[in-house]
Amino acid sequence: MEIIKLPPMSNFGVNPYIVTAENMDGVLIDAPYGGESIVKTVMEKGIELKMILLTHGHCDHIASAAHIAAATGAKIYIHKFDGDKLRNDRTNLTQYFSLPPIDPVENANTVSDGDVITMDELEFEVLHTPGHTSGSVCYILGDNMFCGDTLFNGSMGRTDMIDGSDEAMTDTLKMLYEFDRNTNYTLYPGHGQTSTMVEERQFNPYLRAAAGLRTRG
Repeated sequence: MEIIKLPPMSNFGVNPYIVTAENMDGVLIDAPYGGESIVKTVMEKGIELKMILLTHGHCDHIASAAHIAAATGAKIYIHKFDGDKLRNDRTNLTQYFSLPPIDPVENANTVSDGDVITMDELEFEVLHTPGHTSGSVCYILGDNMFCGDTLFNGSMGRTDMIDGSDEAMTDTLKMLYEFDRNTNYTLYPGHGQTSTMVEERQFNPYLRAAAGLRTRG
């Protein structure tokens, strides 16, 4: 298995990731603007892209999903609560940011909390983490967590846009603080630098506040 972190893409600085199995089948985590470069990378590296796992339905993370799926034959997965965002320019925020409509996705596979998505030897567990959107998820692969816009290095996702919820985010962060304390997950966020769960438990003020703890210096 290899995790390939691609350079941040578009003006939003979205981090897409490609995870490859031993036979070079691949899974893409999020599909930001600029999908042509992702398709080019996949082709150059000889990766057979099988799946596109979307952490949530905001335009900066789904803009190229239809294009990449058409170019590679990959199947698209998104949480059932965010499925409508693949076809709704209001809730996926293209209208909010005054951007052109994105190509809609009509036949995505929907996932729920606790589902396991399997490709070859890879197993991605779906962890529902509402707050940034109602259908935000983290995908857990072994001791790796692809956390989208739920949890960042030292921060958290916004809750002040359509479908965001302060209350849901607080509940999610409290859950993540207590989640599987025996594993120090490597965190692969939708924006910014990678981190670890131990580091975030120690220093992330939002995660600590949700758990009822003081911020550490």
